[in-house]
Amino acid sequence: MIISGCSNKGLESRKPALYNSKAEAEKAAVDFNCTGAHKMGDQWMPCKMHENHQDHNH
Repeated sequence: MIISGCSNKGLESRKPALYNSKAEAEKAAVDFNCTGAHKMGDQWMPCKMHENHQDHNH
C-alpha cells in the first residue's frame, strides 16, 4: 500500500526569488550567498547574474 500526503512545510521555508524593486532583491541577495541583483522581466532577482542565482539555489 502507498500512502502519500500533502504538506506546505517545504514551501513555507523557501525565500521568494522575485522582487518588485532592485533594492529588495539586493537586500535578499545575502540570503542567497551572493551580491547584487538582476532584472527578470518586470521584476528583480537576487545575485548580479542569473547563473549565480541558479548556482546558489540548488
